Amino acid sequence: MDRPWKVILAFVGVFIAGAVFGGFFTLRSAARVVEVTRPKAGPAKAPASKPVASAPAAPTTAKGIAPQVMRQLTQRLSPTPEQQKAIRPIVSRAAEDLQRMQREHLADTTRTTERMYADVDALLTLTQRTQLEQMRQEMLERVRKVRERRDEPPADGAGKTAGPAPAR
Repeated sequence: MDRPWKVILAFVGVFIAGAVFGGFFTLRSAARVVEVTRPKAGPAKAPASKPVASAPAAPTTAKGIAPQVMRQLTQRLSPTPEQQKAIRPIVSRAAEDLQRMQREHLADTTRTTERMYADVDALLTLTQRTQLEQMRQEMLERVRKVRERRDEPPADGAGKTAGPAPAR
């Protein structure tokens, strides 16, 4: 009678793991999509009388969002210097809010992932627990590398590695 519950719980664990890893994959690939879809500025598209300087691609972290948004607003809306001065703090505040929301989301994701690992761990054999811990460590290492590439500080618990789960 209790076997169907184990199967259901295993499917729920796999579903949660897929959702969590899918979220990480989406965050990781979103930066690449933004860089690919960013229009390339170059002399071919510029009028002959106005040369365009090609700027390096800005990172998509919150630090890079404010200058990027400001540049886009300036290019597309042509605001006056007074308008730019008034817009700049609004864009900076929004960038700070986005960065805060990203940190909170990552902290929530980390808590959910750790809870999932603990719940799945309770259902596994000693050998499976060792493999699960190895999977967990690999995931943490991938997250750490992505954060290093983005020059982000480690989130609460995201860069920390706990020892293997206690044997039963």
